[in-house]
Amino acid sequence: MKTTYDKKADALYIYFQSGKKKVSRTVKLNNYLFVDIGTQGKIYGIEILDTSSHLPVQSFLKQKKSSAKTKRRKSTAWRQSKKQ
Repeated sequence: MKTTYDKKADALYIYFQSGKKKVSRTVKLNNYLFVDIGTQGKIYGIEILDTSSHLPVQSFLKQKKSSAKTKRRKSTAWRQSKKQ
């Protein structure tokens, strides 16, 4: 699962499928929540508009940065173990 946040648009997108998939339709659940359905009938992703009104965006962004640091550390450790 991957997420992206557009600060200017205050929109969060949560990807459930990896790679480039075609969205066959979008289901509007309410004025700020949309679900994209892929051609295979599976949920491709969810878009949340006006995100900061519905989620604690600042804590989400801090968590994402922390997660990125952890991934870099694991990647660096893996490369170093391969050199030995």
